[in-house]
Amino acid sequence: MTNNTTDQYRGIYGIPATPFNEDETLDIRSLESVLDFSVENGCHGIVMPVMASEYQALTDTERKQVFDITTKVVANRVPTVAGVSGISNIHSLELAKYAEDAGFDSVIAMPPFNIARPSTAEVRSFFELLSDAIDIPIWIQNHSLGAPFSAAQLAGLCENVENVSYVKEETTFAAQLTTALLDQAGDSVKGVMGGMGCKFLISEFNRGMCGNMPASHFGDIHSKMWNLLEDGDESGARAIHTRMAPLNNYESLYGMRAFKEVLCRRGVITSPTTRSPGKSTLDKYDLAEYDMLLGSIDDLMTWKAS
Repeated sequence: MTNNTTDQYRGIYGIPATPFNEDETLDIRSLESVLDFSVENGCHGIVMPVMASEYQALTDTERKQVFDITTKVVANRVPTVAGVSGISNIHSLELAKYAEDAGFDSVIAMPPFNIARPSTAEVRSFFELLSDAIDIPIWIQNHSLGAPFSAAQLAGLCENVENVSYVKEETTFAAQLTTALLDQAGDSVKGVMGGMGCKFLISEFNRGMCGNMPASHFGDIHSKMWNLLEDGDESGARAIHTRMAPLNNYESLYGMRAFKEVLCRRGVITSPTTRSPGKSTLDKYDLAEYDMLLGSIDDLMTWKAS
């Protein structure tokens, strides 16, 4: 493992897309490519597979295959976080144990939910069971889906459940909640990362968050912004952040399909296919807009296909 429970995870933890062939089967070659790309383009860590990876569209066999390929390709070059959100406690525990055995440094999970949101007691029980099942750090994914937590609830979990010490915070007012969490929890929270594609990265940094977990198609750009912030160059980071705003708007609309369009154009994956149901497409006007928008940031994309 590259980290232990005394280290603070920090920086841009990229989320690679899960590539599919046009018939929606898993594209192993492109999966290996996007993992390698995500490390080479400057991401400080890798998170796989989670929402930006279409984890909900993968079979359990495929998720375990993704775990194995991720640790093989990343090969301890940066820390790895395994997405183990499931539809039941047993489901998540099985995935977490497999991920730990595969060599992941930590896991991230939302509490299981399906028809009804879990109760507070069920959430507490889930993280206790998860902590008992594995020996690596656990991230709470606090998302508006499922059972979003208050700052006090997150602080309580981090204070009272042994391996729970990190949070990915991506509810609507994530930055404000994080400030309250860091004020309340003290040293029991070792780090909080944001989401939402780094749209609020500068505010998050200034509030004391330790990084962000965005999709990795712009890992070189997001990592550059983070590195500038770490170096004290907020104005440089803000200049890049402003230039990325139009592309962030498209991502908000099209999600995984937008990520994959960029990865295809960058020569990383073969097809932008997303899985059924709920497939989204970009029409000729969207594609023409992407031509213009990507051309406007070409100088920021430091990773180039060989």
